[in-house]
Amino acid sequence: MKQVIFRIITLLLLFATFFVIFRFSAQTGQASSSVSKRVTTKFVNTFPYTKDLSQTTRDKLIKHGEPIVRKLAHFSIYTVVGIWIMMFMCTFHTHLRKKLGVSLMVGLLYAILDEYHQSFVPRKRSLCSRCSD
Repeated sequence: MKQVIFRIITLLLLFATFFVIFRFSAQTGQASSSVSKRVTTKFVNTFPYTKDLSQTTRDKLIKHGEPIVRKLAHFSIYTVVGIWIMMFMCTFHTHLRKKLGVSLMVGLLYAILDEYHQSFVPRKRSLCSRCSD
């Protein structure tokens, strides 16, 4: 009984994480970039080694740090997906190789579906109004 409850909880956590990924993926490029920039700005303006730097230097750090924050967010959320899948798979009495294989395949399948979903979401707008069509 405990195992069934644990399976249900891990599946709910997995689907909640999928939902969060779906919501982030549904953002336009501009909205997503704005979130990354806010997080990077907050970090740069709070971190003891960077908060007292000149505004120009902090702006450069924010500009160059934003892509890193975006990649870390991607890596982190898919790590959480992997953890939930493995926790779910560990409730079954199968070989570790099979658990890892299923976890990898589910994570990979969702990543592919997420990229497909993103292909329908508008990207950042071009600076050139004639170029956007």
